[in-house]
Amino acid sequence: MLIEKTKQVRTALNGRVKAKMAKAAQLTNKYLLFLIAGILILYIYFYPEMLTKMWTDLRSYSGEAGSGITFEALFQAILFFLCATYIMRRFKSILENYLLAKLKMDIGVKHTIVTLVNYGIWIFISLMTLSILGIRLKNLAIVFGALSVGIGFGLQNIVNNFVSGIIILFERPIKEGDWVVINNQEGIVRHIRIRATELETFDNASILIPNADILSGQVINWTHANLNGRVVVPVSVAYGTDLEKVRYILTNVAKADSRILPDPAPYVWIMKFADSGIDVELRGVTGDVMNKGSIRSDLMVQISKVFEKEGIEIPFPQQVVYLKNDDQNN
Repeated sequence: MLIEKTKQVRTALNGRVKAKMAKAAQLTNKYLLFLIAGILILYIYFYPEMLTKMWTDLRSYSGEAGSGITFEALFQAILFFLCATYIMRRFKSILENYLLAKLKMDIGVKHTIVTLVNYGIWIFISLMTLSILGIRLKNLAIVFGALSVGIGFGLQNIVNNFVSGIIILFERPIKEGDWVVINNQEGIVRHIRIRATELETFDNASILIPNADILSGQVINWTHANLNGRVVVPVSVAYGTDLEKVRYILTNVAKADSRILPDPAPYVWIMKFADSGIDVELRGVTGDVMNKGSIRSDLMVQISKVFEKEGIEIPFPQQVVYLKNDDQNN
């Protein structure tokens, strides 16, 4: 009994400690942005020449390189990079979850804005960090020249995918949340990154598709313009069935489902006279194509109930076999 009470007390204490630690971490994460901003402000206040130096270096495209990277410059660059990166991530979260969330804007447009802002801030942070280190922008031309040689030999695919990702963000043939089929891979677009697009299948598997393959391959986007989509329910009835009655029943079943849009109205097609029965199709348009599988299943259940009630037979595949008696012919 004493051991059980001791375990209970220990469990309760551990729970309280974990709760306090979680609260402290939440407060730290909440106010860390202000702390870092304060450090940057104090640093700029005591070392105002840093801003002047960075602005001069960013505007200067001529002149000789500095004498070398000093320990002070390295410390300043690391401090600036860490602080700016944290502020950038917090700003991205605020922009995505608060500022853009209040605007009535398509989710794809929001994602494009956030991604482009993210790229722009990263470029700015990189240039400022190089400027703090004393590396002039003119000297980067040597690096870019070396990279161009590398691109010519082995980085074509990376650059191609990067440029394709930018084109996808601007042209927006697909966007996050779309239901797409890309090169026979079907799923929901989760992330459009620099090199590849992440596709989540309906089996919860993640597929990374290079951006260049999206632009050069065939893409089926079920939700490109809107969420409207057609629901098709194939049905077979026995020969001799009143087809007008079948059309009336199927149409009423579709109209009774609130997920089927009244305009355009659902309709029934007589497809063909098959071997075992007459094939018909119920076609309707839903405003939520993401759930067309469940809508189709529910319609089939209702059709089965109504057919059973009305005495309409759904035939099964059957064949008539005639046996020939060769003895009688002889």
